[in-house]
Amino acid sequence: GSGYESLLSFCSIMNMPCMSKTAYYKQVDNILEALEDEAEEQMKKAGERLRQHILNENPSKSKDETLEAAVSFDGTWAKRGFTSLTGVVFVISVDTGEILDYHVISKTCKKCEMKKVKCDNDDEFQEWLLEHHDCDINFAGSSPAMESEGAVVMWKRSVERHNLQYKWMVSDGDSKAFSAVENIYGDEITVEKLDCVGHVQKRMGKHLLNLKARTKGKLADGHPIGGRGRLTEVKIKQLQKYYGLAIRQNTISKSSPSKRDVDLAVYAMKKNIIAILHHRVKLEDCSKQHRFCPPGESSWCKWQQDKTSGTSTYTDEGCLPGVFLKVLKPTFMTLSDTKLLERCVLGATQNRNERVNSMVWVRCPKHKHHGVKVIRCAVASAVCHYHTGAASRLKVLERLNTPRGASTRQAAQVKDQQRMKKSDL
Repeated sequence: GSGYESLLSFCSIMNMPCMSKTAYYKQVDNILEALEDEAEEQMKKAGERLRQHILNENPSKSKDETLEAAVSFDGTWAKRGFTSLTGVVFVISVDTGEILDYHVISKTCKKCEMKKVKCDNDDEFQEWLLEHHDCDINFAGSSPAMESEGAVVMWKRSVERHNLQYKWMVSDGDSKAFSAVENIYGDEITVEKLDCVGHVQKRMGKHLLNLKARTKGKLADGHPIGGRGRLTEVKIKQLQKYYGLAIRQNTISKSSPSKRDVDLAVYAMKKNIIAILHHRVKLEDCSKQHRFCPPGESSWCKWQQDKTSGTSTYTDEGCLPGVFLKVLKPTFMTLSDTKLLERCVLGATQNRNERVNSMVWVRCPKHKHHGVKVIRCAVASAVCHYHTGAASRLKVLERLNTPRGASTRQAAQVKDQQRMKKSDL
């Protein structure tokens, strides 16, 4: 992503002749074509694997029929803020974790800008545009609207590409993309929104921080809401963590859960969320305080463990004063809303989307300006690397009819082994 000028500088330092700018951009086109072809092949195989996974879970379905799948969706921009001229959106399977589709959205074309300066009038430019140029511009709206546009494009071609309908969509809580695709399949099927568990978990911390900021003066026990032994930032982070665990420990692993499965999961989540509230607020009657905690020796509640085994390991250190039961209850009730928890039953996150986003901008950093073709190269390269690691470079070189020596293969193998070793730590 450094461009022709960097190549020119490198060649001059190495005392090497450098190719012309025309030859350079021709090679960029060749590399882009090879990368995008390989990325398309990887996504096609990912779609086939996802279909097989769904068919294995639902033997009654035919292998030729259109299947319903859950996907995570997220967008990223080439520039921070709301003025980026280029954006990228990805669709990743919730079940297999593989990229199924992506779309690069652009509001600019460098060739058009340069040609327009050279043309004497607008008619000459329009004539050139029609006859000689495949324009990079594929969107004319605002930068924030790129995400919705990308979602519409990928949802429309999901059946054509993979014979799949993206019925469940994991996206940001405030994502407008969901509204754009909710009824995209017509009366046949309605797209359902799922929430990223990680984002939902953060809501607990945000709600409690807002509650602390809004609550002025003293509580019913004559002390303020904050301070030592009260609702500190450490306590808020603990409650946020426990809230996330209450959701994650009761999620469903099925691709297409039944209504009963969802209802049971939501009930278990609600019970655990209420248990957290009572467990972390000190009451005079311990049996009342821990009545919602799971019983038995395997319980995460020390009091319930002691009750079963006859030991005495439980202490109420770290518990909030009893007055907080009434103070915190509205927040916990809001965040145990049935509709909210129903959107979390699959336990899906956007972590994989964030990962592939970072892989794109490692290849062409945001603090530098890059043309659309360079970004397309970075995106396709990230997709290939995401699926098959550094070995994907060997396949791209094969498409470019470039010899791949023993050192190239060994370097790719070592890089992948190091990556796998880090992932196991």
